[in-house]
Amino acid sequence: MIERKIKFVTPEQIMSFCSACQKMKSDVDVVNMSNRHVKIDGKSIVGLMTIKLGMPMMLIVNGEDEGLAEEKFSSYLAD
Repeated sequence: MIERKIKFVTPEQIMSFCSACQKMKSDVDVVNMSNRHVKIDGKSIVGLMTIKLGMPMMLIVNGEDEGLAEEKFSSYLAD
């Protein structure tokens, strides 16, 4: 399992992120850091569009190709 802090600044980033998630076999979830009960499927554009832009979130990748997460999602990492 891979966990990283991420942030989206534009709606285009969310769309690009969702597209990358859909190409993965692993489960990809985005979790609200202030409320861990809010978990969004990274492959769901509808769910991802509910995220407030600029808000730090936790990316959780779990599955057979999770090793690709570092490469695919590096542009979304939060400071």
